[in-house]
Amino acid sequence: MAEFFIEISAQETGEHLIHKSTCSALPAKDAIYYLGSISNVVSAAKKAGERFAKPTACPQCSPA
Repeated sequence: MAEFFIEISAQETGEHLIHKSTCSALPAKDAIYYLGSISNVVSAAKKAGERFAKPTACPQCSPA
């Protein structure tokens, strides 16, 4: 299990990036929303999709 967060503000493309808590690109606490302790980024994206449009894995901490 890993701790996942999503950026509150969308990128220029409209995507909201999902980060692991250990990501070096994780924004400041006031710019992210805690998704929870989740088994993988696919499950984190499903949960994020309930609240945010276009949830997408961070290419730095969860590369394809």
